[in-house]
Amino acid sequence: MTPEPRRAPISAAEKVAVAIVAVAIVGFAVYGVATGAPSTVGYLTSVVVVGGLVFWLRRAPLPPVLAIALAIDAVAHLAGGMIAVGDSVLYDASVGPWFGALDTHLFQYDHLVHAYGSLVATVALWVLLVPPEARPWARRNLVLLCVLAGMGIGAVNEAIEFVATLAHSGAHVGGYTNTGWDLIANFLGAALGAVVIARMPAPAPAA
Repeated sequence: MTPEPRRAPISAAEKVAVAIVAVAIVGFAVYGVATGAPSTVGYLTSVVVVGGLVFWLRRAPLPPVLAIALAIDAVAHLAGGMIAVGDSVLYDASVGPWFGALDTHLFQYDHLVHAYGSLVATVALWVLLVPPEARPWARRNLVLLCVLAGMGIGAVNEAIEFVATLAHSGAHVGGYTNTGWDLIANFLGAALGAVVIARMPAPAPAA
C-alpha cells in the first residue's frame, strides 16, 4: 500500500495568510462580543471549519496568490456578516444606481463577495483536489467539475447564512430575489475561476 504523502512545510505566503485570518478571527470575536452581533459564533465557526478543511486537503504549498486570496475571502466574509451598517450589516450595503427591473443595485457587497468567494473556491478546488499528473489529459472535464463544485460551495454558504440568520429572528435573510442574485454571482465567480485555471501554467513533466 502506498503511504500517504506528507504535507509540505508551510510557505511564507501561507504563514502570512494564516496570520491575516488569525488576526481577523480575534478582532471580529472582540467586535462581536462588544457589539452583541448575533452571528458572531456562526461566522467565526464557518471560517475556522473552512480553514481546517483547506489544511486537511493541502499536500503541497498553495500558490502565494491563492493563499492570500483565501485569507481575503475569510476577512470579507466575517466583515459582511458582522459589521453593522445602519439597521443592517455590511452584506446588505450597496453603491451605484438601483435597477428596478432587476430589483438590485449595481454593486452590492453581498453579491461581490459571493462572486469573489466562488472564484477563489473554484481555483482552490483545482489546486487541492486535482493531481498535477491528471490535469493535462482531462483538463476540460476537471475544470468543469471544479466550476460546478465551486458553485456548490457557494450554494452551501447561502444555505448556512439562511439557517444562521433564522436562528436570530430572520434578520438579514434577504428575499427570493437576493438569493437568486447571490446564485448568479456564484456562477459568474466560478466561471471566472475557470478562466484563471485555464491561464495557470501546466505542471512541469516528471523527471
